[in-house]
Amino acid sequence: MLQSIREKSQGWIAWVIVGLIIITFALFGIEQYAQLEKTVVVAEVNGDEITGNEFISLYNRQKQRLQSQFGDMYDQIVDDKELRSQVLDTLIESKVIQQWAESNNMFVSDAQLARAIQSADVFHKDGIFDEATYQSVLARNGLSAARFEYEQRQFLAEQQFRQITATSAFSTDTQLELLARLLFQERKLSYLRIDQRPLAKMVEVSEEQIASFYDNNQADFVIPEKITLDYLLLSQDNLAKEVIITEDDLQDYYEDNKNEFTLAERRQASHILIRIDAPAQEESALKEITEIQAKLAEGASFETLARERSQDPGSASLGGDLGMFQQGMMVTEFDNAVFSMEIGQVSEPIKTDFGYHLIKLVAIEEKSTKPFEDVKATVEEQFRLRAAEKQYFDLLEQLSTITYEQSDSLVPAADAIGVEIQTTQPFSRQGGEGEVASNSKVLAAAFSEDVKKRGMNSPVIELTPTSSVVVRINTVIDAQQKELADVASEIAKEIQRQAGVKASSDLAKEILAKVQTGEATLDDLVKEGVELKVLGWLNRENRQVLPEVTQALFKAPKPEDTPSYVVATLPTGDSLVLEISAVKEGKLPEEAGLKSQLLTAVEQVLTTSEMDARVGALIEQADIDKKAVYQTIK
Repeated sequence: MLQSIREKSQGWIAWVIVGLIIITFALFGIEQYAQLEKTVVVAEVNGDEITGNEFISLYNRQKQRLQSQFGDMYDQIVDDKELRSQVLDTLIESKVIQQWAESNNMFVSDAQLARAIQSADVFHKDGIFDEATYQSVLARNGLSAARFEYEQRQFLAEQQFRQITATSAFSTDTQLELLARLLFQERKLSYLRIDQRPLAKMVEVSEEQIASFYDNNQADFVIPEKITLDYLLLSQDNLAKEVIITEDDLQDYYEDNKNEFTLAERRQASHILIRIDAPAQEESALKEITEIQAKLAEGASFETLARERSQDPGSASLGGDLGMFQQGMMVTEFDNAVFSMEIGQVSEPIKTDFGYHLIKLVAIEEKSTKPFEDVKATVEEQFRLRAAEKQYFDLLEQLSTITYEQSDSLVPAADAIGVEIQTTQPFSRQGGEGEVASNSKVLAAAFSEDVKKRGMNSPVIELTPTSSVVVRINTVIDAQQKELADVASEIAKEIQRQAGVKASSDLAKEILAKVQTGEATLDDLVKEGVELKVLGWLNRENRQVLPEVTQALFKAPKPEDTPSYVVATLPTGDSLVLEISAVKEGKLPEEAGLKSQLLTAVEQVLTTSEMDARVGALIEQADIDKKAVYQTIK
């Protein structure tokens, strides 16, 4: 059962930890859980209540975590009913662990709890525990001190339970070797693949079969319920297009923001680099760069020496040319030298982290401001965006207020903010086309009880950081049963497909019987639509076959004197007859690091299995009463 706790995002205790940057935590003046408000009871475990407060606290935190994880896809991925069930199961599992700990006198003292909380860095200020920081962190995560301290007390008790379980689960050398034999085992594989498609084409489908299939599977032939939405779309981009601009506005903006249209000074330099890759090379590098400096003083060409002697592979072939660059783009020592030189000047040897440089300043491109006419289009674009940004947030506030206060219509808000009411094309719960009907947050709102059933405006929904929408139902188009005539062709193909899959499976069983008795070999049974594949040695991590084949391969009996055979089915419906002709047992890795990883994995598996068994037994023995209210409580 603790495996299931981990699968449910590490259990209710871990959800608390994730929400607070992980770890065990703190306390000043410990409050007892008995002081917490108790309202609705969502479950009883051996007579101990799990309250609605506990449930909602965990449910909301887990929902927030998942929304943060999945973003706009949350409503499509997470089923609320399943989430509620998982939250309650997690609380029940934690409750039985808590009860076991109490029955075995495994109590967490106030001092233990205080030490744990005070040791958490998340509650520290200037290296020590700070009560104000503690209260602030809890508040940001929607937790009271009493709730948090109660949960941490349970967490520490559960840790004791884990430690006891871990010490009772240990691996022996025999277990380690056995795991290695299984994990690193290889099997020699050949198989026959029986294509279901030609078998399907041979099937004749009657009108009676089509009608019968239609009658028995009518739910599969339904046009789903669809809706159309009226909506108000507030877009900063649209507002920007409507901003009224004068020439004076643009001139003023240009003058006020001239720095945005000013090009900083740029300089072109060349260099010769002698690298220092180790401290011991510094003396020889300085000697070599000094020799090059002397040659330059005698009149040698900087570009020629750069090509011959520079150890910078990027610029040596270019005569040391580094091109144009602004101040601050190079390492400090190099940068300072370049921007203090005159054109044509060669520097003294400059040391950087790369080595010693001789630098020649080639050219200077002075700082310049682009003329207004050259940047007028950019100025106008920026002016529009900034004006629209302010207008957007002003109108957004109006949109939110009016559509909430007058929730039975979009007209008042449309009139107030000057935006036209638009209507979507019909779409189902799976969404439609366009930025509104395809947005997961819009879908969730559109099919909610308030919007779809009560006919209210939705809240403001952010589509992007610069666009928002409010929607309301225009029409609801009820689900409709498709006519038999419209789906007859589709049904005929499905009947053929199912028949082809069955025929492929039946033929695979016939072949299996023949090869198992020695009546034939795989080679003997190759024919049209039946293909032989010889793969050779495969391990569990191979990518040569589909996972379904690998799974069947390693589930098959080990061959003894003769090959072993099994049947597998692919997602396409094709059947395979697998022949496993030999097995190579795996061996323990010789590398100490890999062996240590395997040992850790074995111990984790054993501990997990032991904990699963222990918690499973506790739940099996417990008197558990789940209340239906957990499905709807808010």
